[in-house]
Amino acid sequence: MSTIKEQLLKLDAAELEERKASLRDFLFYHGECDDKEVAQTNADLLGQNWITIDDLDYVPSQIIDNKIKPLINKQARFMFSRKPDIFLKAYDNANADAVHELNQYINMILDANKFWSETMKAFRLATVTKRVMLRLEANPNMPVRLYWHGINDFTYEVDPNDPSNLTKVILVKQDPNTMGKILEHQRWFRYTYFIEGGQCNLMTEVFNGNQLDSPIESKTILTKLTRIPCWVVCNEQSIGESHGVSDLKDLRPLQDQYNRKLSDFSDALRFNMFGQDVFIDATAETVNNVKVAPNSVVALVSLDDKKADYKKVENTFSNATPVKMFLDTLNDSMYEKLAIPKPEEMRTIVSGKAFKYMFTELMARCDEKWIDWEPVFVQLVQMIVESCSKFNCYGDWQKEWGSLSYNVIIKRNYPIPEDVEDKKRLAMEEVSANVRSRRSYIKEFSDDETYEALFTEVCEDLAKITAAENELFN
Repeated sequence: MSTIKEQLLKLDAAELEERKASLRDFLFYHGECDDKEVAQTNADLLGQNWITIDDLDYVPSQIIDNKIKPLINKQARFMFSRKPDIFLKAYDNANADAVHELNQYINMILDANKFWSETMKAFRLATVTKRVMLRLEANPNMPVRLYWHGINDFTYEVDPNDPSNLTKVILVKQDPNTMGKILEHQRWFRYTYFIEGGQCNLMTEVFNGNQLDSPIESKTILTKLTRIPCWVVCNEQSIGESHGVSDLKDLRPLQDQYNRKLSDFSDALRFNMFGQDVFIDATAETVNNVKVAPNSVVALVSLDDKKADYKKVENTFSNATPVKMFLDTLNDSMYEKLAIPKPEEMRTIVSGKAFKYMFTELMARCDEKWIDWEPVFVQLVQMIVESCSKFNCYGDWQKEWGSLSYNVIIKRNYPIPEDVEDKKRLAMEEVSANVRSRRSYIKEFSDDETYEALFTEVCEDLAKITAAENELFN
């Protein structure tokens, strides 16, 4: 399947090598190789296993203790396990109610696509394979669909003056109804998005699995969109790494050393668990007849002019402590590379403020990753509004929503417990000091979206209390 995709995507040598490296990283992330016989013929499929020397008197251990996968998963959960909040803030109060309704509708579309749970999976994949692509699919009178694609499904071109602006995207997919069939009965689709005349065009081509040089069908349509409805997210994109980097780059050598040293220590324990029998100046025949069993008697015949002797050499396991220290050092280094606090460091934490302090480095790391992810979500909201306005994707979509002016705000929600009572106490002191409004307090600490109604209710209660006090005074 990967070969067909490579041919249809028309990848050059550098892209092919990059996808090979991403496959190695992906399998390494998953840990132990499932099919070791296949891996013996292709080193790219080994995962965290390694090829051992055959001409040994024993079979060396290969113990795989995968530390990378849980660390990568912890980072992804910290980033997206609590879904971010998307707020549309109107530029003028006259359209505030309409913008609020649009905000709720967009969140409904995202929830219908299970967008944030899929985004967490895509983020985890991007940290391993360097990049992923988000695609919006909008058709007349049909709901908006959102899809995430891995690095092997697409290739792209960018504006040389603006690397964030896509000028061409090629996506390859197989017809799901032809999966598992022989090549001549397989159907493959190649979608090419490109900008021409200031608008996005889409060329769709259909191929037979055994004839990839020429399509059996081809058509080009004008999408009426102002930009390509795709976004490529690169992991930790920088000036020198415009295509992103894998988080496994620094973790891989540490994990490899951890597995090998753990396996070596396992072999050392296996050999040193039992003492070694030593025979001195005894005939070969009597040595071969010795039975190694509890309470057995060792009968030896001495060599000429010699005195036969037997003893047992016991081992002391003197290297156990240094090995444990080395393994702990490797483990700590992997945690440090991803800025994740170790479990033993958090056992004594009792306050939310101290807990938040422990996660300061991880928050800073995730904030850095948000630099690449946040613009994608902002442009996605804008594209949803544009698509729904042009294609009438929903029957209850309001036409005036397409002409509203607003700012898209993404609030990050990291799963860190906070001292809510301390925050409430400080907020109430601010209200009492007239540096904060009651409306602001109710908005922040109320679970109800209709905080305006709660504020009105509080005002009514205060008015009644004031009137009753005045009546008693009079």
